[in-house]
Amino acid sequence: MKPVVLYRLCDILTSRDLLRSTQNVSIREQVIVFLQTVGQNQRFRFISGIYYRSVETIHRYFRIVLKTVLKLYRHLIKDTEDTVPAKIMNNQRFYPYFTV
Repeated sequence: MKPVVLYRLCDILTSRDLLRSTQNVSIREQVIVFLQTVGQNQRFRFISGIYYRSVETIHRYFRIVLKTVLKLYRHLIKDTEDTVPAKIMNNQRFYPYFTV
């Protein structure tokens, strides 16, 4: 991820008042810990060694950022239409997964 994208994501989370800096951990560090865990499949123990934080702290901020990113899905992911394509609708194998 380019630094510009990281800064933009942090700005979006801050402007929507979804994420706040704490006394010890900045918003940027919270987002980086989340992205390293998700994007590079790193373990909390490994990341805690990099940032000199406890595993519990890494886990706490991972969960906080995960919840905030999940709140953004309606703004970031837009469906062009609410219909299911005919190829999926006519296939018994796939269609049951698209019903509510």
